[in-house]
Amino acid sequence: MNWKYLKQSVNKNRLFFKILLYFFSLLIPIVIIGVIAYFNADQLIKRDVSEKLKDNLIASSKTIDIYLGMAQATNNNLLLSDTIQQNLRPYPLLTDEEKIKMPSIVRSIAGNRNTISHFVDNIFLFIDDKRVYLSDGIVDFDVFFDKFYEFDGYDKDFWRQRLSQSSLFELLRPTNVVNANMNSNREVIPSITTQYLNGHLATMVTTISIPTIMTTLQNNSIFSTTKYVVLDKNNQTILQSSGLDKKVLNQIAVSYPANKHSEDAAIQIGQEQSWIAQTTSDYGWKYVSITPVGSFNQESSNIFSLIIWICISLIIISIAFSFIFSVRLYNPIKNIRDILQKNEKVEQWSGETNRSGELQKIGDSINQLVQQHMDANIKINTYSEEILEQFFKNLIKSFRVGQANAVHQVLSKLDFHSGSYLCCCFMFIFKDKFYHDILEADRLLILEKMKNVLSGIMKKYVNCYLLEYEPYLYVCVVNLKNEEDRRKLDQSLEMIKLTFAYDMTYCELIIGLGKKYEKIDDFSKSYSDAITAIDKRTDSSKMAILDATDLVIDQNYYYSFLEQNKIVNGLKSGDMDALKMEVEEIIGLNKTRGVSYHYLGALLVELFHTGNRYLKEKRLNVYDFLEADEYASLDDKELLPNEFDGRLQMIFEFYEKIITETLDKPESKSGVVVSLITAYIEKHYEKDLYLEVIANEIGLSAKYVSRMFKDATGTNISDYISLVRIAKAKELLAHSDLKISDISNQIGIFSRTTFLRLFKKYEGVSPNEYRNAHGFKQK
Repeated sequence: MNWKYLKQSVNKNRLFFKILLYFFSLLIPIVIIGVIAYFNADQLIKRDVSEKLKDNLIASSKTIDIYLGMAQATNNNLLLSDTIQQNLRPYPLLTDEEKIKMPSIVRSIAGNRNTISHFVDNIFLFIDDKRVYLSDGIVDFDVFFDKFYEFDGYDKDFWRQRLSQSSLFELLRPTNVVNANMNSNREVIPSITTQYLNGHLATMVTTISIPTIMTTLQNNSIFSTTKYVVLDKNNQTILQSSGLDKKVLNQIAVSYPANKHSEDAAIQIGQEQSWIAQTTSDYGWKYVSITPVGSFNQESSNIFSLIIWICISLIIISIAFSFIFSVRLYNPIKNIRDILQKNEKVEQWSGETNRSGELQKIGDSINQLVQQHMDANIKINTYSEEILEQFFKNLIKSFRVGQANAVHQVLSKLDFHSGSYLCCCFMFIFKDKFYHDILEADRLLILEKMKNVLSGIMKKYVNCYLLEYEPYLYVCVVNLKNEEDRRKLDQSLEMIKLTFAYDMTYCELIIGLGKKYEKIDDFSKSYSDAITAIDKRTDSSKMAILDATDLVIDQNYYYSFLEQNKIVNGLKSGDMDALKMEVEEIIGLNKTRGVSYHYLGALLVELFHTGNRYLKEKRLNVYDFLEADEYASLDDKELLPNEFDGRLQMIFEFYEKIITETLDKPESKSGVVVSLITAYIEKHYEKDLYLEVIANEIGLSAKYVSRMFKDATGTNISDYISLVRIAKAKELLAHSDLKISDISNQIGIFSRTTFLRLFKKYEGVSPNEYRNAHGFKQK
């Protein structure tokens, strides 16, 4: 009886036992891995450790090669730098004027030393046996090598002889340097580069700190017991770890001869076996690491024991979790099956189960639910986020937002069907610190999440909808159903202040509140009120809430026909100062009357149109005065906070261009401007001269000056400046004995290379060739 009941239970819950067996099958890889680990763990671990020892040694050698490469690059860069090339000569050959420039060599050495100071002990340069140039100053040759920097292995005569033989880059044998004044003794490796400069051999020396090299090797070591030996191309010891005697060094030299590749291996050193890893660097140095094998045998044993215990633990845990997961996976399936059985005959269900299984039957039912969900999503997408965004943007701009029925549906969807409406604007002003201290990817993520943060806080307190109207300007449509909602709005703003309090290091947050309006169609007025409140801000704190409720705001601007005539008369008279006063008086009058910020933007558009109409009367094309993007900006009534002054300045520049073009005949006006430009270049060609400087001096925009000069002369201003400078250079070459570099500086070209290139471009010959052909030869 019991057996029959068990058999029926198994048949009924066959899926459960299948799931349980599937989980048990996952134990097989654990057993296999344990067996493999049991036989191979020790060998694999030792191989891994030996590879790591070799990799660490290679990494250390490459790091040291980088040090040597940087020393070589420093030597070459210093010798090839303009400062060294132009100023370094034997001391007896220097004139008084050239001796004054000697500190520039010291500064050049100091600047290069700063970049490699962590591994370089000293950098010095000499071209004769009189003076040595280093980063701290200029020292007498004998004093430097006798007191300041005495080499144990290289005397003064050695360094004098270096001036008679050139070498690209040479590493000397290690030696000690002694500073008698500071009572210090340091181990260094000198690197030497000797090249010809101005007809004389100059020697550049960089001394590399041996302790720094040893520290680099030790820092990359896996085991504290590892010791290191560095050999040169002749198997001579460059440096070694403490505790290695000569017997060990000789054994290593015999086992790893110079100029031959040897495999890493374990050898017997003294009473213990050690693993020897070796590699050769690009500079010919051989690096050898010596690690006692006992240092990583204990690690192998520990890891082996850990693997065994991990396998046992995994097996026990897997068995327990197999039962738990099988029950938890099967119960939901069983419940779904039981629910479906209530709507079908048991025989039909059993038959289908035998043919296709319980999961397929359940899958068919779930597919029906998924289809229903998709149909519901299609209906919901009718009111998508993009449609709502455009709907409220149209409200802000006072555009018609569609038929009344469609508007009612949108508002009902948001529960905006009763009460009053109020605009709340959030304007973020980001500081330079935000762009300098925060990575670009993080900045984009912050800006992307900003809307969600604001919207999430606001919706916790009031019924609202928030959109990003412009970059860094968020507009929130708030539906206030009663006075309690107004109090909750204040709570939400206080919560926003608390949320962003710690971010005020990087930005300012200005919150503007508009007045309440009963109709949604008047929301544009509330937006205008909020922007006006922000514009009238007097609070200088980093976070301010500005309410327009108590402000007197006029939703219209004042610009009469008489005031238009004043602007036109100002354009005709050409008195720009008087014209600015008229415009500022008109704007001041509107601000005094409390005109909203939105209508101040509309007033600026009217001021622009007045100038445009004046141009049409003169039969001139406005696009000869403005670029297309400038025209679009001036013709846009939408004005964001803090944009008013910039838009007004654009109008003043537009008026100034009109006066410049229409006050006189175009031909004579162009001639006057070109004359002013050429006269200014002739007078100031020796200075750092460019288009913006000239435009600023004659009081016109850079674009206008560049276009007028190009149209009148057919030449760019920069080319004309170069022609004037080359003409002056030709006079100096033909009638003076000044050096080429001095002539270049006198005519305003402060780079000798640039001067040579420009002279060759315009004259077809070099300055020296021109001087030789026109009489005066440089001594």
